[in-house]
Amino acid sequence: MTCNVFPQNPPDTIPPFLVMESDEYFPEEGDPFIEEDHEYEEGEFVQQFDAATLSKMTPFEIYSAIWDTARINPYGLDMKLKNDTTLLTLWRNPNADYSHPTCGDVTSEFGMRGHRYHYGIDLDLETGDAVLSAFEGTVRIAKYSPSYGYYVIVRHPNGLETLYAHLSRILVKSGDKVKAGDLVGLGGNTGRSRGSHLHFEIRFLGQQIDPRQVIAFENYSCKSQLLPICSSTFQYQHVVSEHKAKAGNSKYYRVKKGDTLSKIARKHNISVKKLCKLNKISTRTKLSAGRKLRVN
Repeated sequence: MTCNVFPQNPPDTIPPFLVMESDEYFPEEGDPFIEEDHEYEEGEFVQQFDAATLSKMTPFEIYSAIWDTARINPYGLDMKLKNDTTLLTLWRNPNADYSHPTCGDVTSEFGMRGHRYHYGIDLDLETGDAVLSAFEGTVRIAKYSPSYGYYVIVRHPNGLETLYAHLSRILVKSGDKVKAGDLVGLGGNTGRSRGSHLHFEIRFLGQQIDPRQVIAFENYSCKSQLLPICSSTFQYQHVVSEHKAKAGNSKYYRVKKGDTLSKIARKHNISVKKLCKLNKISTRTKLSAGRKLRVN
């Protein structure tokens, strides 16, 4: 297995034919982009280069070539197939190069959460609390989405990107330079969120890494100076694929007016107990018309 070191200072000049400044970008003939017209949710990615082009590009070249202020993941790589190890330098001065994004307790871990995969770590805060950039970098995205609410993505020279979601207010814009500890926004409860918290992600070439591989949250510090990135870093994606495959075989029923749990259970030849277990509800749950229930 080969090992490469990510350069510390990717060039500021981005090749203009690879620049995407907004959703209004239209590729010309020969451009390597494949356009899609929907918003990308957590965990999704879009293929941006053909296989032949990708095989000739290093992670550094891909990272440096794309500057996109609209898409969360514009890089289009399947990191499960990465066949070497890339070493990233997280800090040179441990007292200045890293800042904890917010000091609340971890309230939700990276991993399966109910029927969905949670691609970051949630940190407790109050609406209006300061949210800080973890590392030095450049703001790539600062906008709103239905899932993340108000969110910011900061691109860092070491090859990582960090994402800060569910903010009540964004205090930076695309292109802003930030240092570790600079304010990027205020904590909140926007988007797909239940209660004020910070959803925090760490990504490499668009794909999430368990933040605990990088950060000791109880000590508010980086775990080590160097971070190795290889295919095993993204093995969780096999769990995601298996879960999606199983979900694809699941059957759902949309509740109608007058339905009861016992009536739905009889209709689909299962017990009320199993119906409740599949949907993580109790026998006392009130059903509203239009709700979707899993029935197998």
